[in-house]
Amino acid sequence: MDMEAGKTLTNEEVIRELLELLKKNAMKEQANDVFEICSYVDVLEKKIDSMTEELTNMQNQIKEMQEDTLVNNAKKALSEAQERLNARCEQIKSQVLEVKAQVKSTAKSIVDEAKAKGRAALYRVSEFLGIKKRLLDIRENVRGAIKTTDKDIAKTALLAKGFSEAGQTAANAFRTFADKPKVDYSQKEQKHPITKAVLAPMKAVRKLFVSMELHLDASIDKLDNLAMNVQLDKEKHMENAKAHEQTEPERAGAERVEAEIVYLPMVAEPQEYQYNADAFEARGVDEVKQEAAHKEVPKVREDKAR
Repeated sequence: MDMEAGKTLTNEEVIRELLELLKKNAMKEQANDVFEICSYVDVLEKKIDSMTEELTNMQNQIKEMQEDTLVNNAKKALSEAQERLNARCEQIKSQVLEVKAQVKSTAKSIVDEAKAKGRAALYRVSEFLGIKKRLLDIRENVRGAIKTTDKDIAKTALLAKGFSEAGQTAANAFRTFADKPKVDYSQKEQKHPITKAVLAPMKAVRKLFVSMELHLDASIDKLDNLAMNVQLDKEKHMENAKAHEQTEPERAGAERVEAEIVYLPMVAEPQEYQYNADAFEARGVDEVKQEAAHKEVPKVREDKAR
């Protein structure tokens, strides 16, 4: 499983080969859709790795928290919250790895068939829609994780506040005993170690979950868009074929056969698309939000296509 996790989808040889075949066969929009879908999956995996780091850090900080009676009683609850989050992350990670495996095997099957049978096999890229169910399941899991994390954040914040106030009360009790003036803690911001050790990483993990949900929304839209682009390309080719048959019946047969051939090895052509995962990541969540805001656009185009 770790070997699977090591390589990003956009760097997989079979994905790059599929993208080249699509571009050489005038299916650049579909190539772009496939690349972005793969990039979204890579980003999800990257975010899970960041979460795992936060949670490992949290686990270590809980272990190292200063031993006293109050903290000892809370340690168990805090550890359970960390373990809950960790289990959810592991589950989501295995779901993402399943998506990666499915994308790779689908790409390999399409590339092999395109080499043997020609351009028509490339329409099978719409089969990437098969990962939609898996992405919807992951999104459901992420939404559940956000709710659980919200509850744990609220409970941890209360705990930190309670400990901080208890410490202040104890400190003032000692001052009274020693005939020293009390300190007004309301004027000072007192943070218990729990705030840094547990609350901060929890909030960081929640932020990653929210970002994951946005990426999942965008990737699900992109899958629908890919299926629509394939359908439009099919219809365009069918119309072209009919037009050829009506005007030049004899030549049409030869041209159709030629249209089905995927030329391998292919002639190098200027790169119109920059297939680069870093460039994709640099676009950031703003574009993902925009894509989410324009969810209705593909549906309008789909109606036209029909």
